[in-house]
Amino acid sequence: FLARCIRCGECMKVCPNSALQPALTQAGLEGLWTPVLVPRIGYCETSCVLCSQVCPTGAIWEITAKEKGWSVNVGSASKPIRLGTAFYDRGRCLPWAMATDCIVCEEWCPTSPKAIYFRPAEVFDADGILKQVKQPYLDPAKCVGCGACEKACPVQDRPAVYVTSVGESRSRSNQILLNRRKG
Repeated sequence: FLARCIRCGECMKVCPNSALQPALTQAGLEGLWTPVLVPRIGYCETSCVLCSQVCPTGAIWEITAKEKGWSVNVGSASKPIRLGTAFYDRGRCLPWAMATDCIVCEEWCPTSPKAIYFRPAEVFDADGILKQVKQPYLDPAKCVGCGACEKACPVQDRPAVYVTSVGESRSRSNQILLNRRKG
């Protein structure tokens, strides 16, 4: 990617949710001004492939919405293209940290079936009262890394759910450790 990207910014200009932003220090000096997904600003739309269509060098592979595989009932047997994986910071997540119901991340999750699901839990609130809440969990096999959950998270400053590039389709080495073969 870094060898092909000419930092023209065309992909960032066409992104309907402003999800693609110029990298500063995230990708090191060689990645300066290359596009990076910033879910707190915007998320990758389910059927949008505009960035792949305008990239003049092929740094972003040209794909169709069907090849992207995120839309419901796309009819493709292949795995969807993944941008990364979402993770929870349980110390910031309202149901985990504050015994407060919140289902925003699951509501915004565009995958079908959803990558985010809940399990009921009995927890004590700050006053020592036992409460029943739904605590969110993530199925990494279903997460495409679009960032919708992070964008929608009501926790300000640093969200309780965040997307990293771990598990992205274009990298064989940047995978979740549990899925790597030993030997």
